[in-house]
Amino acid sequence: MLLDACSLVPEYRRPEPVVPKQWKHETPVHASVSTEVSAHWWKLFGSAELDRLITDALNYNMDLAAARQRVRQFRALAKIAGAPLWPAISARGGYDFADSTQSGGASDIWQGQWSMAYEVDLWGGLRAGRDAARADVETARFTLDALRLVVMGDVARSYFAILGLKERKRIADENLKNIGEVLDIIVSRFEAGGASAIDVAQQKTEQANAAAAVAALDQQIAQSENTLAVLLGRAPQLFKVGENNLQPILIPKASPSASATLFDRRPDIRSAETELIAAHADIGVARAAFYPRLQLDADNVFAAATVSQPAGIAVLLAASLTQPIFQGGRLEGELERTLARRNELVETYHKTILTAYQEVEDALALGSQSSIRRDQLLLSVDSARQAYDLARDRYLAGATDYQTLLNVQRSLLNAQDSEVQAHVDVLSASVLLFKALGGGWSGP
Repeated sequence: MLLDACSLVPEYRRPEPVVPKQWKHETPVHASVSTEVSAHWWKLFGSAELDRLITDALNYNMDLAAARQRVRQFRALAKIAGAPLWPAISARGGYDFADSTQSGGASDIWQGQWSMAYEVDLWGGLRAGRDAARADVETARFTLDALRLVVMGDVARSYFAILGLKERKRIADENLKNIGEVLDIIVSRFEAGGASAIDVAQQKTEQANAAAAVAALDQQIAQSENTLAVLLGRAPQLFKVGENNLQPILIPKASPSASATLFDRRPDIRSAETELIAAHADIGVARAAFYPRLQLDADNVFAAATVSQPAGIAVLLAASLTQPIFQGGRLEGELERTLARRNELVETYHKTILTAYQEVEDALALGSQSSIRRDQLLLSVDSARQAYDLARDRYLAGATDYQTLLNVQRSLLNAQDSEVQAHVDVLSASVLLFKALGGGWSGP
């Protein structure tokens, strides 16, 4: 009993990573909503459609469904790993009937047997195997939670990208319409002798290119909707984003707390840690294999000629002690493997934390710079629109040439298109920051 309390598992201590005192980049300053990391962060964008899409993804995404089944598998494996800590009991029975014509009689023989086998966990190897399996269950659970954050982030970013593409297509359609109106003006002036054939040909080229740009955006919208449909577990043929306007979407601002809190806020870091805990337990299993194994067995056999007669009973008790002597280096190799595996996972744990820091910094940098870029592009759009209206009026009045009008027309399109892309980047940065901060997840 005293030996049964032994354990050869090394003491686990969480590795101490380098913890930055502050974030390098500031939180984005231009936001509609300022909040801590909410458990339902996607609701802060103020989109009912996005809320429905993420709910559907959490319920029907195929990768999440597969991950949930992996959790069930690891739970079953943990149950199997814990079974050797309990006695294994089995029973069997039999009945024989013999009819002898020569002796003129018959005989009934009833037999029954039960047996019990139990290995005393002298060195804690069996408990270590059970603990490793339980840690594997936690790893699978945290991996599932991390995948949920990835899926939610991918759905939100895909949704905003689609709205951005639709916004860009609206601008492209408007540009195509404007090009057509200017072409009509140029054709009229050409017929009146006020414009050259080169001007007409060049504007027709602009019109064809603008039509091609609209078709390309339609293609991107279709492909993006197909990608989003798969994330939702739907057939692409049955899915289409209903909203078309990017402007009503709010821009929430998450306030990142101290970097040390990432240890408890991100499930991928917790997953890396529980994997490391399982590796520590595996070392205990490998160490216990060097020491003797004590096996206890008990068998009870009874037999009777008839049901009414007393049964003959035999009881057998046995104990065996097995000590490995020479295994050709197998036990040493297994111990070396588990130690190296533990050391590998320590490095993986540190890398996971560094990656978490990087993702937060990337999101903060993207949010800050894209906000500034969008503000400047909004000013650029206003100026380009004024320049286009002025250039068009001057062209109609004959006060400027066609090339000036063409350049201003292109500048307006580029400014509008770039502003929409910057707007999508701002929203995407908010999503990435929520995801990098753990998305409101809190572990057990």
